Amino acid sequence: MNDDNTREVSRSEETVVAGAPERTTVSQTETNVGAAPMTGASTVQTTTASTTPSDQVVSRSVAERVVDPAADRAASVDWVNRLIWFIVGLMVALIAIRFILLATGANASAGFAQLIYNLTEWMVAPFAALFGAITYPGAEQTAVFEPASLVAIVVYVLLGFLLTRLANLMLGTNRTTGTVYSETDRNTKL
Repeated sequence: MNDDNTREVSRSEETVVAGAPERTTVSQTETNVGAAPMTGASTVQTTTASTTPSDQVVSRSVAERVVDPAADRAASVDWVNRLIWFIVGLMVALIAIRFILLATGANASAGFAQLIYNLTEWMVAPFAALFGAITYPGAEQTAVFEPASLVAIVVYVLLGFLLTRLANLMLGTNRTTGTVYSETDRNTKL
């Protein structure tokens, strides 16, 4: 049975005796099905050499791999969450720059100010009618305290939080596990 909750553990061992043409291979495969690992359920095969001269070297190589589909899903959810927070962070940064430019009375005909105002106009537009803007003398021209920008920042951060939680519910997994890869090489002189 190979479904989304199947956890596979594959282990392979290889033993080589230096100087002897024979090779001994030992393999072990353990498969746990379900969310909880089965206790005491494993298959182990072992091969040992009965006589070896003392001047020979035994080289043992062990490779173990745990494959967990739930960990793959968790990685996909993490990627989606990072993408959401990147987009939300970019929007919040642009709106914060807009707020600072308006609050300090930056020259609206300057290229950078026009770029920021054009990029953020659609982001702040849904909140423009909530509060009136407060004007006062600024550095280059009349400065504007725009509370709609602050409300937009708060709303977009909350929306990002909501979208990441929704992604976790829709794409996520109910357990946190990882994929483990390990290799061991050991040489022993007999």
